Amino acid sequence: MIPYIHVPDLTIGPLTLHPFGLLVATGVIVGTWLATVRARQRGVDLDLLNSFITWMLIGGFLGGHMLDTIFYHPDELRERPWSLLLLWEGLSSFGGFVGAAIGIVLWKYFEVVPTTHRFLSTVRRRRVAMPILPLADLILSVFPVAWILGRSGCAVVHDHPGAHASPGTLLAVAFGHPIRVERLLPIGNEAIELRWGTAPQFDLGLLELLFTIVLAGLIALTWRRKLTTGTYVAVTSLAYAPVRFAMDFLRVRDVDQADPRYGGLTPAQWACVALFIFGLVIVKRVRDIKASGVDPLDLLCVTEGDSKSAT
Repeated sequence: MIPYIHVPDLTIGPLTLHPFGLLVATGVIVGTWLATVRARQRGVDLDLLNSFITWMLIGGFLGGHMLDTIFYHPDELRERPWSLLLLWEGLSSFGGFVGAAIGIVLWKYFEVVPTTHRFLSTVRRRRVAMPILPLADLILSVFPVAWILGRSGCAVVHDHPGAHASPGTLLAVAFGHPIRVERLLPIGNEAIELRWGTAPQFDLGLLELLFTIVLAGLIALTWRRKLTTGTYVAVTSLAYAPVRFAMDFLRVRDVDQADPRYGGLTPAQWACVALFIFGLVIVKRVRDIKASGVDPLDLLCVTEGDSKSAT
């Protein structure tokens, strides 16, 4: 079995840093940096990329919490409707994906422009709608690497406990009262510890982390190749959807806060079905792009000496 890892909060004066938040923030920083590096290599307008990422992240964090509240905690929403606005109270990965998608669709049609006031900006409709697929593909080429850090956060705080497993199960985590503890690294008055408990369970955050490491490694091997625009969107959608769909059958059911089911499936499983169909649609789009010989990424690239992308 895999030992239960305990990572305490890091307290610096009045500031408390939680391991989940630190890892997620690091994932955002690493993902943005990698996307910027690849954008430079491909000649993509960095101003467009930065605005795309901003809309995507804002939509992702809003959607991650709001959809988590709506679909996973409907009773809480009925009792405390304002919890929809308490963004720090929970996140859903698929809620984040949907929110990010909404954000980039809004980016397609709207832009933020400065006003005459030094510190104010306004949102206006674009004169020409921007193509989404090229930048989405660039992001998806590095997203699995960033997702490793995000899922590492889930793995160290154990916020996705799964079904009980038999003792000695290879990928089960030793939850429960520890009968053995190994201290690794002191952090303040506590330490990072490995704990061997007596109640083995699957840890879905850890399982997804292991899958993501493999996916990220395979995708990174293609970075030196110029693949048809849309390939990374199709591959990540078709690879992630069935794996996540299968893993959700391991979600714990016999607790008060068990994930709700709709038609026998979790909200994430229904989202997986939609994501897989979306991936098939993108495969068709990739084939059309390849057959046409016209790369939509070229619309977002700058020529030497230019500072703005062609539109």
